[in-house]
Amino acid sequence: MNTKVKNILKHWKKSIERYNKIDEWNFSENVSVLSRYIRNNENNGSKDLKGLIRSLRDNILCPNPNLEQIVQTIEKALVALDPPAICMFSKKVNGRIKIAGQESRFKGETGHLFKERLKFKEGMLLRNFDIETECAKDSRKVRRIVEKRMSQAYHRMNKRAKDGDSHEANSERYWMKRATSYQLHNIGQVENVKCLSRGLSTHWKRCYDPQTGEIVFKKKMAYSTLEEALKAIDEWYLFHPEEKRPMEAYKCSHCKKWHIGHKSEYIEILEPQNSIA
Repeated sequence: MNTKVKNILKHWKKSIERYNKIDEWNFSENVSVLSRYIRNNENNGSKDLKGLIRSLRDNILCPNPNLEQIVQTIEKALVALDPPAICMFSKKVNGRIKIAGQESRFKGETGHLFKERLKFKEGMLLRNFDIETECAKDSRKVRRIVEKRMSQAYHRMNKRAKDGDSHEANSERYWMKRATSYQLHNIGQVENVKCLSRGLSTHWKRCYDPQTGEIVFKKKMAYSTLEEALKAIDEWYLFHPEEKRPMEAYKCSHCKKWHIGHKSEYIEILEPQNSIA
């Protein structure tokens, strides 16, 4: 029933946004579905959600429905029907509610990991360990350390029990993997580079670290094959349609994997010389 109601609400919302009217296809049947949902959830369902669905149904049946109010009610009902993942929390920025990203959610845990030292590497800071360039045995150890720390952090943030629900269990595993991947990408950076430039290095990107307030070299996202890197370029253009500069995929001499970046004019100048040589 929840899936049917969500599909109906999404369909109506899309119809109002595109055509400024409610689609009349299966209109009577859709209203009946909403009515049955309200009746079936009188005892077990949320009173707020039931009130939203009832208000939406009554507004749609009016001779002159308020489309703007209908869209707002649909958005609230969709959030109530399908709440954000439990690992998310929201914050208000300039009057608008935004879902906080990995950086905000795990800021404290990132700081703890940056200060941790590795005994088997003679006290080396964990943040300086690059799992992509170190030996496989040491990389596995560090990966297990980060996985344990992030799993603990995740469960501290989400104390609600999820007994017997495979969907919730899969969701929790997904968000724990996301949190672990985020921290594994954080570590392995080069510090104290205020007066340096990246030069010809293709493994790093120079950026500001909000944890320490320093300018650091952070490793770029690595891809195992050229096909994965080219697919990442297509996805990058999809989310940056305004970007006009060409992107390219290249194999890194530092980690032996593939990165993507803006096409370098310097490399283009050197290529004819190398080919002649």
